[in-house]
Amino acid sequence: MIEVIEPGTVVATTVSLFGMDREETGVLAPSYLAAVLRRLAGFLCPCSPRTLVRTMIDSHRGLVVDEDSFEELVERSIEALVAIGDLLELSDVALVGEQVRSTWLVAAPPAFVARPSGSAFILGLSADEQTPLPTEMRTRVVNRFGVRYIEPLPGEDLATALRELGLRELSNAAWMKCPKTLPATDLLASYNAKLSACLPSGGIPDLLVLDGSRDTRSYRRRWGLPGLLTGNFVVRRSQTFGSDLWGYAQLRDGIPLTLLDLPLHGDRFRGCDAAWRLQMAIDAVALRSQGYRLRSDEHGATIDLFSPIPKWARRRLAVVGSEVDPDGCLMSFRVAAGELATEEKFLKDMLYLNRTANEEGH
Repeated sequence: MIEVIEPGTVVATTVSLFGMDREETGVLAPSYLAAVLRRLAGFLCPCSPRTLVRTMIDSHRGLVVDEDSFEELVERSIEALVAIGDLLELSDVALVGEQVRSTWLVAAPPAFVARPSGSAFILGLSADEQTPLPTEMRTRVVNRFGVRYIEPLPGEDLATALRELGLRELSNAAWMKCPKTLPATDLLASYNAKLSACLPSGGIPDLLVLDGSRDTRSYRRRWGLPGLLTGNFVVRRSQTFGSDLWGYAQLRDGIPLTLLDLPLHGDRFRGCDAAWRLQMAIDAVALRSQGYRLRSDEHGATIDLFSPIPKWARRRLAVVGSEVDPDGCLMSFRVAAGELATEEKFLKDMLYLNRTANEEGH
């Protein structure tokens, strides 16, 4: 007998199978998106990000009303999984039989990062389980905005227990490694010097330009065609396979003269990480620094961000604090009162961000 199943029933069943919090039953919930993407990635990886996005959308037809908005959320969730360390990006992967280089997603091996509090972040995945742990340990996993962690039981040495289960331990220092601190002027001057040394690029098809003169609180609206722009700009262009390619280009009346590919040769961080930080430096030097909003109460504060940040910055904020529901912004992090001054200094020194608003009592 054929039975018609309501979309809500399908989602509720999926939530139950993944052992997720019943409060996050919607297909748009960050924890739901992260859990399903991990499961799909376990089967599909290595693959291009577009393959993962397309498969996710195809598997949810009839469950979402606005596929365009859903696609944007899926792309953002994949970015979060890469930032956390569940998925790895491998650049310069040659496709078999084709002279194409692209960015692939690879499932990170099961690992954990011990926190000073005794809890541990769980990273990586496998084709068999999205969280490769025994059932008893898996039931203790807390999934918060795609970040998975386990709190220790009284008297438990959680790190030792996880090592004995075969998970690889990553040090906090290695997992949260950041580039060196540089003033915005020095960072921008370094990129400009490298760009000046590049050979003429010729025409670049499908070029999109990140125009810093546009509204800094709407990241997507800052992207557009070159038009008649003149100057040095962060750019990206699509490719047949894999993620977009990032770069820094000199334009004259919208025509590219030179192009510097990002990331730089030997840089361990991703192209988008380098580009986002470079754009923050460009904005700061132009005296239009990107901003963050602070919502304070007696227990701490919530930092609201309006543009993407490099994965090393996202990891730090997730470790020091915790990611929470964004409120009229791109992403938000809850930070304890005792950590706030240090993290605000980090945002200013490393990302050149300025506090633009301070809302009390939230």
